[in-house]
Amino acid sequence: MIEILAHISNYLNSLDWAYILTFIVIAYGLNHYRSTNFFYEVFKLKIATRYRVLIIGIIYGVALFFLRGYQIKMIECLLQSFAFALVFHKLLLEKFLNKLFQTKPKE
Repeated sequence: MIEILAHISNYLNSLDWAYILTFIVIAYGLNHYRSTNFFYEVFKLKIATRYRVLIIGIIYGVALFFLRGYQIKMIECLLQSFAFALVFHKLLLEKFLNKLFQTKPKE
């Protein structure tokens, strides 16, 4: 059991947490505020939320790759961080934020 926890700890420590947290904030902001209407008005395209998140993650990951001067071996870290961010955001954070900011139903 201790060995399994050590592997999980090593995996979590190897992730790019700055990318994960900023990606979640950017994706949440772009998907929940007026930016979706702006995007539709400008490009006349309606894209499902999951595809917008995928596009945001890829563009943001590529930008960070070049801005931070990552080497090719760091691509795996970014991909794992992207996958972890998707799961973390969808399963945990979105449920928590929806409950936290849930409005009372109108009577």
